[in-house]
Amino acid sequence: MPQPLAGWVRVRVRAVGICGTDIPIFEGIRPVPYPLIPGHEFAGEIDALGPGVTDWQTGDRVAVGLVIGCGACPACYRGQENLCPRITEIGIHINGAFAEYVLAPTKTLHRLPDHLSFADGASVDPLASSYRGIRRLNLQPCDDVAIFGLGPIGLYALQAVRAHGVRRVIAITPRRGLRGEIAHRVGADAVIESAACGDLTEAVRAANRGALPSVVIEATGKPSVFADLYRTAAPGARVLLLGIFHERGMFDPAQIIRRELRVEGSFCYTWDDFEASLDLIARGQVRTAPVITHTLSLSHMAEALERIHRREAVKVILEP
Repeated sequence: MPQPLAGWVRVRVRAVGICGTDIPIFEGIRPVPYPLIPGHEFAGEIDALGPGVTDWQTGDRVAVGLVIGCGACPACYRGQENLCPRITEIGIHINGAFAEYVLAPTKTLHRLPDHLSFADGASVDPLASSYRGIRRLNLQPCDDVAIFGLGPIGLYALQAVRAHGVRRVIAITPRRGLRGEIAHRVGADAVIESAACGDLTEAVRAANRGALPSVVIEATGKPSVFADLYRTAAPGARVLLLGIFHERGMFDPAQIIRRELRVEGSFCYTWDDFEASLDLIARGQVRTAPVITHTLSLSHMAEALERIHRREAVKVILEP
């Protein structure tokens, strides 16, 4: 069993989610150090304390962020550890939580309120991954928002923009199915099936009372969506890219220039983003239950991956 170093703890994993970025690791598309135990969306109980740890006790319930900044660079000093040039990520650069126990430094820990489940705690990571970018959009009550992609990131982004009190939210997915149904349940005013609607721009206009949205959020990770993102954005709109892209894409920059679109990327999250996202769940402004479609034992990982590949599952939580 791994022993925690100074300033680290050992966490007994109670719930861990399968992230879309775990799939390319399993498939060998995303380069990672080997051997590696993936898994970075997790919560559990502190099982052992490393030397010098005084602010935590064994038995404390925690949700854990994956980002470990070096603590000494300008980005870390600004509280932007997600931009640290020497960033280390649990489950990507070092062993993660697809296991009974995982090691984590105390600076990644967040106290999990008693009224939240471990599955709630394991759901903070995907929410925080969307919420970081959404906080920077400076959303207003007059904003209309279109969201491309209804995986966990998109569905949590949908709820996060709703929590900001925007006027209207339009969810866009390739085809009819479970994801669109969940989008309706968590607050979408309209769900558009892009493969069946013909002219997507006109479908978005029709769903938004004749106007194009002032905010467009990408949560697909697919370069092929770029053209639709820019075509469906109103002149002067903000376009937020949340997806992690594992392939290169091409797009027409003229759309951005002529329509004065403000395109912004958002990578991962900071400690503050994670804490704010945990608070959204704790206050009931974001619901995890509709997004979590399957809960399985960790020993059923193969079944979980099959369900994801067949698009039968949206978010799978595994319990070691």
